[in-house]
Amino acid sequence: MALKKNALVLSLAFVPLTIAASAEAASFDCAKAATPTEHAICDNPQLSHLDDQTAGLYYSFISSGRPADKVDAVKKEQAGFLTRRDACGANYNCLIDAYTSQIMYLKAESGDGM
Repeated sequence: MALKKNALVLSLAFVPLTIAASAEAASFDCAKAATPTEHAICDNPQLSHLDDQTAGLYYSFISSGRPADKVDAVKKEQAGFLTRRDACGANYNCLIDAYTSQIMYLKAESGDGM
């Protein structure tokens, strides 16, 4: 019984580390977060996950060997997305909407649909 209790205590000790690691956004260094938007993304695991997913889809698309005109269009849209995202400030619902729309756009452009 004591062994099970020690194992539980030990496993719970790592939960904060796991949560902190999951809040790390992939598209920028959270240690250098400077805007309310960047802080909101770094502080919220769901927003951080959406940021990671968006960045992954974007970088996959632009490095996929697609025609230059398609890549240029996606780069232009991504720049617009970043402007719209940053205009949200720390507004959670606005950020969710911005990320969801961009993910749907990137999936559609990639041919992955919804």
